Amino acid sequence: MPDKTQTVILVASQAACLIALRLHPNTKIGVAIAGKLTVAKAAAALSALKTLGLVEKDQTNRWYPTIRGKVCRIDTFPERRKKSDLPGPGGQRVLDLLQQPMRCVEIAKKLCVTRERARQLVIKLHAQGRVRFLDPCNPLWAVARVDDETQTLTREELRVLRIMPQDYGTSMTKIRLAANLPERSVDEALRHLTASGFVEAFDGLKGQRVFRITAAGLGHPQLGEAAHNAVAPRLPVESDRVREVLCCIANAGALRIRDLTEKLGIERRSMNALMQYLKRKQLVKKAETNLVAPYSLTAEGHAVLVEMLRRKAA
Repeated sequence: MPDKTQTVILVASQAACLIALRLHPNTKIGVAIAGKLTVAKAAAALSALKTLGLVEKDQTNRWYPTIRGKVCRIDTFPERRKKSDLPGPGGQRVLDLLQQPMRCVEIAKKLCVTRERARQLVIKLHAQGRVRFLDPCNPLWAVARVDDETQTLTREELRVLRIMPQDYGTSMTKIRLAANLPERSVDEALRHLTASGFVEAFDGLKGQRVFRITAAGLGHPQLGEAAHNAVAPRLPVESDRVREVLCCIANAGALRIRDLTEKLGIERRSMNALMQYLKRKQLVKKAETNLVAPYSLTAEGHAVLVEMLRRKAA
């Protein structure tokens, strides 16, 4: 029986592919990216490794090492021809275009080439150490020049930032629904965006944690235009009658139930029940301690009224 732990002598590109596959089975393009090779060089290396019985390909076109490929020792020698570190004409066009981080589909559109051609150019530039991928989990989604110091965002972070409102705060639940992402992904994205200053977090109604985009977030080059914003959390009260009552009290500073009944034309018993309801909601309070003292708005009541007026004007 042959010794599976024998040393195999491979060229550098073949060794890079085998080492990458030992870490994680992958497609041809994934191997090229992991090994910092061009697609053509990775394809040639994988073909040679298959001939040597070190790797195999399954029905989904994913490559993985054989048992021998997993345990054999590797010795390498340099490639016969040294690869050029200079980008070709197509690669230079991509570099000239990358004045800011850009999605690969946008590169293909602006250069009038197919998506596959754009990916090949980007992979070759990555092999030369000239570009970096924005999202390691989705490397061919977007790229940036290695000397671009822009703080780049992953796909999940960008999806969250794009639906973030500017004029009001919204909750994590509403963000998760608008972005259509798992709660864990939204939580990680919000923590990174908040730490980076692209999103600010503050206490909303009833002390609920809410979020909105900052000026730095609005100016991020990856942002683009959002199809829609996450909606604001539901208010504790939403009726037009409640809004009119809160407006009257806010304009006057404080009002008795008798005064509100006269101003709004609401029956005294109904107004009394409504004020007790608003008091339980902690939106109004007695301005004084006596029984006939007028009612004023609490801080929560002022915040609810401002949000109700904003939504009515929107």
